[in-house]
Amino acid sequence: MAKTARGGSFQDAVEIFRMMPCVGYLLLAMAKSYKMVYHRPVYENLVNELRSMWPRGEVSDEEHEIISSALRHLNYVIQGYYWCNNALLVIFLSPPFVEILKIAMGHDTPLILPFFYWFPFDPFQRVYYEVILAAQTWHGLITIWFMLCGDLLFCIFLSHITTQFDLLAVRIRRLVYVPVDKQLVHTYPLGEYCQGYAQKNKDIIDTFNDNDWEDKHQRDLSDIIERHRALVRLSGDVEEMFSFALLVNFFNSSIIICFCGFCCVIVEKWNEMVYKSFMTTALSQTWLLCWYGQRLLESSQGLSDALYESGWYKASQKIKSSVLIMLHRAQKDVHVTTYGFSIISLASYTTIIKTSWSYFTLLLNIYKK
Repeated sequence: MAKTARGGSFQDAVEIFRMMPCVGYLLLAMAKSYKMVYHRPVYENLVNELRSMWPRGEVSDEEHEIISSALRHLNYVIQGYYWCNNALLVIFLSPPFVEILKIAMGHDTPLILPFFYWFPFDPFQRVYYEVILAAQTWHGLITIWFMLCGDLLFCIFLSHITTQFDLLAVRIRRLVYVPVDKQLVHTYPLGEYCQGYAQKNKDIIDTFNDNDWEDKHQRDLSDIIERHRALVRLSGDVEEMFSFALLVNFFNSSIIICFCGFCCVIVEKWNEMVYKSFMTTALSQTWLLCWYGQRLLESSQGLSDALYESGWYKASQKIKSSVLIMLHRAQKDVHVTTYGFSIISLASYTTIIKTSWSYFTLLLNIYKK
């Protein structure tokens, strides 16, 4: 890029614009892959702890719907993002091989390379060209795969954590049994649960006194608090492992999207798809990260609503005090940040798109002048 910039012509500037998305993507892949190597035990602990949290045995219809919906959405995300990145690989890396096939069929076409590298020699000489093409193809593969692994791990971790927050909210709503009466109508969610609970546990309801109920609520509440603390800690581990990479991601995303848009409008022809596919992948990648960050915010905030919607008013004073303390803690949302600078959410995605559009319009106006 520095060598190209010394030319000073507009064509040299266009070449730099074409390099910028590739350079930005390479930096992102490096930032997301190095911690996976140096902090492998943390990743293994995240996997093991989240696996151990999954419910075993029979679950309610509400819990089954939460689990099946989360896994279904996660499967769509993994499949879609995986094939989107592989399509980008094919579009970026296939043109040189297409030109080689044309030459083998007798057509007079020039050789090309997937990426714009500066070499102190002619890269299109025999042997040199084959070696460079193999090296650039390998560079493209590992860059996309490193990016793919980092993004999908982030999405998978947050998907499992948010699912556990949603399941915990269900347990909280069912913490205290409240008999259905004129105050609690059976059509309310709490009333529906309590009716089902009364049918399945009639012996407990008939035999438990106030002390027995308090002991049961205390045990259940202790388990809920321990699970909540574990989820907050795991969310902190995800932030520690990914926050620096996310800072680089969000810093580069605006630039990458801007230069991809410029290349789509100015450099590429209408029927060429290299930078159009690049921009589509960059937009979808940033949206996925922000969407899962938003899900973490919403699911963690949902615990305070679940506590208020539970039958806490029928519990003992000791349980009410514990619920109040947990309610104050649950109102402090759990989130992932870009190294402490901003919270990852859909608002961050809006900011990135606005910034990219501002850069793009500025660059386009400079080009027109």
